[in-house]
Amino acid sequence: CTPSVRPADGDGRDARQEAIGVSASSDVLINEIMASNSTTNKDPQGHYDDWIELYNAGDSIVDTGGQYLTDDPDNPTKWRIPLGRRPETAIAPGGYLLIWLDGDAEDTGFHANFRLSSAGDRIALFDSDGKTLLDRVEFGDQLPDVSYGRDPDQIDRWQYLGVPTPG
Repeated sequence: CTPSVRPADGDGRDARQEAIGVSASSDVLINEIMASNSTTNKDPQGHYDDWIELYNAGDSIVDTGGQYLTDDPDNPTKWRIPLGRRPETAIAPGGYLLIWLDGDAEDTGFHANFRLSSAGDRIALFDSDGKTLLDRVEFGDQLPDVSYGRDPDQIDRWQYLGVPTPG
């Protein structure tokens, strides 16, 4: 089931909350995505690009270096989170890592070599072996500057966020 997008309520949350195409088997989770960033959050180069936020729901530091992000299940190793940058790729318990999904993999910061479709897409996080699925989410149409993220009180439920919270 793919949700139709509804504007968020006054508190920034969509009144309708539902789990959609989600699988999680890791302490590091895909926590929030924005596939239509028009004015919300600029990357280090000053562009309003798509982004994803990873969250460490565990009790210990997790180094994401070497793990993979993809929007194509037939290509699980599409973009690798850089190795050898532990101060930047390690996520503390309860911490976040923001990755830009703009196709500009050579830019400063973490920029994946693909973009998301605001008409609906999917994104998956794979372990460093390129085979073990750690988390994935599928989403429908996205409104500009409205993110799609996990409910902090019910981590398996997703909601539209009129006030995105990247990083």
